[in-house]
Amino acid sequence: MLLQIKNLKINYKSDNRLVEVVRGIDLDIDKGECVGLIGESGCGKTTVGLSITKLIPERKGNISAGEILFAGKDILKLNSEELRNIRGKKISYVFQEPFSSLNPVFTIYEQIREVLEEKDNPDSRIAEILKSVGLEKIIGRKNMYPHELSGGMQQRAMIGVAITSRPDLLVLDEPTTALDVTVQRQILGLIMELKNKMNLAILFISHDLRIVFNIADKIAIMYAGKIIECGPKGKIVSSPAHPYTIGLIGSIPSLEHRKKVFNAIGGRAPLFSELPCGCKFYPRCKFRINKCLEREPDLDEVNQGHFSRCINFHLVGGV
Repeated sequence: MLLQIKNLKINYKSDNRLVEVVRGIDLDIDKGECVGLIGESGCGKTTVGLSITKLIPERKGNISAGEILFAGKDILKLNSEELRNIRGKKISYVFQEPFSSLNPVFTIYEQIREVLEEKDNPDSRIAEILKSVGLEKIIGRKNMYPHELSGGMQQRAMIGVAITSRPDLLVLDEPTTALDVTVQRQILGLIMELKNKMNLAILFISHDLRIVFNIADKIAIMYAGKIIECGPKGKIVSSPAHPYTIGLIGSIPSLEHRKKVFNAIGGRAPLFSELPCGCKFYPRCKFRINKCLEREPDLDEVNQGHFSRCINFHLVGGV
């Protein structure tokens, strides 16, 4: 197993006190595998991604418990030098807004060259990278800056910078959110092509289940700081075993059924400072019973490799 996250807990500082926003996460990613981490805004999924390379600012929060094992080494126990040898080299991160991630005062060539280890003749390698991410048009244009590229080209450039060091793991945090549908499809196609060609492991963080269905091998659904359902994509799609997952799938627009009722999930996700007793999805759940209030359910296996945090999973889906 390339990456293993075990019982990860993360606190954020809020109003002079600590609030637990990741409340015990377990997640595995193997070499060449794409895992989709799904959830509403504020559920803690981006925080999980940032923790993998210890990018959570100390003034903002801290990792209070757990392990993040990468190739057998606990990232949380590495010193600064050891972490530098992994961050950006073995593990690369692509953020949601490419323009805010690319340095506006350096050219695209300079930003790729900075990551390259071979310093003697980098131009041929840069050309190879630009070609691999579909930016053949800017090969040789060494004076081109990020602001001269479209949003889709900026994201391609950011992915190019991320794969320059030939990483083992690529963390993609909402990489297509700011792009139109056509460009989204192109970027997803590029990601899949690179995954297969480089045997990349990918953590794809998103709020859009429809996009993740197209790219992931496994899916983990996150709610209120915990994973509430996870398993192979096929099982999640055909036999969802948690009411929240059913709600997410039901709220995906369909061209085939344009007249069907749009089944949005009622209510809103709870604040971490005001989590309800028992199951955290209880206030919004159509399948709730009084027993759900007694304690938060465990993440139990409902089928081979398919897990759900719901005591009523047998009534919820087709498992």
